[in-house]
Amino acid sequence: MPSILIVDDEPGLLASLVMAFETQGYRSAGAASAAEALDVLRQTPCDVVLTDLVMPGMDGLSLMDCVRADFPDTVILLMTGGATVESAVRALKGGASDYIVKPFRLAEIFHAVERCLEQRELRRENLQLNEINRRLQEVDRLKSNLLSAVSHEFRTPLTIMNGWLDLLLRGQFGSISPQQRESLSAVQKSAVRLGRLIANLLAFVEYERGAAEGASGAVAVDTLLRKAAEELRPDCAERKVTLGLDVALDLPMVEGDGDHLRLVFLNLMENAVKFNEPGGTVFVTARENGGRVEIQVSNSHGTMPPEQIENLLQPFTQGDMGPRRRAGGLGLGLAVARAVLDAHGGELRLDAGQGQGATVRVWLPPVPATHGTADRTNEK
Repeated sequence: MPSILIVDDEPGLLASLVMAFETQGYRSAGAASAAEALDVLRQTPCDVVLTDLVMPGMDGLSLMDCVRADFPDTVILLMTGGATVESAVRALKGGASDYIVKPFRLAEIFHAVERCLEQRELRRENLQLNEINRRLQEVDRLKSNLLSAVSHEFRTPLTIMNGWLDLLLRGQFGSISPQQRESLSAVQKSAVRLGRLIANLLAFVEYERGAAEGASGAVAVDTLLRKAAEELRPDCAERKVTLGLDVALDLPMVEGDGDHLRLVFLNLMENAVKFNEPGGTVFVTARENGGRVEIQVSNSHGTMPPEQIENLLQPFTQGDMGPRRRAGGLGLGLAVARAVLDAHGGELRLDAGQGQGATVRVWLPPVPATHGTADRTNEK
């Protein structure tokens, strides 16, 4: 039940308003002066103060200043029979929620009070939403900092692990048995996959912050595609999936960061392998189409439900995020790919398969003709 305190030095009006608001379901009280009103409020704060403007002693504007200082959440409405533009402006600037001129109908004053209470509730909700948004932004900042710190800290020990594993598998410290080789190879495969996860995390944080500052130059797409395919060769063997490339010989170069673009192609091809079936195929084509370089990555099995396509482009999301999903990963591959492509002026589109595989299409602008002879130093 909302509460209202009515302040007016006219006894008849005061009594009638107190009774009228009680009939409307308010807990209503009255005060004949500003000083009496402050005494009442100190004992029992209320939701609304409806006060006359012109009163002996402390007037309505002075009362409003005191109420705003001691009871900032209280709604204040001023009423008077002699309104002026100056007093109305001061009342509203001073924090009054509304201003009503005598004589008025009861319906008008009821409506004004209800509207002011609704506005107060909206302000409260807005403050709550702002606080929630502030906390979410803080959590998001902490998450980004954590991901960045963890990813950077993981890189060094992972690099050391890969170096020693490579030396062991090459026999630099003596011969190893077939069983030892198999075990070390399994560890190396896991280290490579962990490296991809770290690369995606770092790229995600950089692009989310708008802080990606990779090298820029002419990049040969065919080289990046072949490097990505070679890196995925162990994954294809493990999953019994055949990966094929069909790259046009006269494919134009594109401009951008070679490392990040390679990560795009690696993510798309890895997904096509990962969400395929044993005996399936992944086919990658690269052509010039409509003045842009078009890359298609298709697999022979699996499907993407059309209603889930947009959701799949969100970070940390896969079609199946259950604990027993058949394909691992962080669900960052497509989100990172889209972020990198957006930064390179490119485009990405997912085409849902009808039980016969799915296709991801990528378009990138070629290097302008004046730079057609640029070297390939940014392929990495």
